[in-house]
Amino acid sequence: QQRFKSVMFSDALASGGKGPVMIKIPVIRFKMGDLNGSDIEGDEKPVRWVNISKRFAVSRKEVTFDQYDQFAQITGQKKPSDNGWGRGNRPVINVTWEEAKAYTQWLSKETGQSYRLLSEAEWEAVARAGTSTRYYWGNQPGRGNANCYGCGSKWDNKMTAPVGSFSPNDYGLFDMSGNVWEWVSDWYQFGQGNR
Repeated sequence: QQRFKSVMFSDALASGGKGPVMIKIPVIRFKMGDLNGSDIEGDEKPVRWVNISKRFAVSRKEVTFDQYDQFAQITGQKKPSDNGWGRGNRPVINVTWEEAKAYTQWLSKETGQSYRLLSEAEWEAVARAGTSTRYYWGNQPGRGNANCYGCGSKWDNKMTAPVGSFSPNDYGLFDMSGNVWEWVSDWYQFGQGNR
């Protein structure tokens, strides 16, 4: 398998500064779903081949409070709560799906480029980064690979970790497992995965 070479860029914002650092993702064909028999709810079945035939780019790190707060201030949106954990370089939390979409629409307007939420298939493809294991580093959570229950970080079960606190996957993307849940563009209805 050929090693992925990250191509990064950041678009200028009309209001000043730069947008998120983005990584260009190649055309991908991968097996999507529960490859390891660990899906208890059954919503990751059946496993299926997925072709993503158009290149796209994805933010290298989770959207931070600094980035989202800039959008909120410029557009007059209410800034979301940080639960007392701190803002700055921590991933933005307490944002609805509609607010996440509004942020991407604002980025599109500011940069003149097309920004959007990833589809579920795109998200899984970039989270896997060419691997077939449960996590991009292996099948076990291990210690110090992510911020999650029992993962051995100083933030486990307490608060979010600053973005980029753990090693990136093979695509150069950070925090693709653990830390915070991420919105995707697809509609999800629990229990409908087997249809």
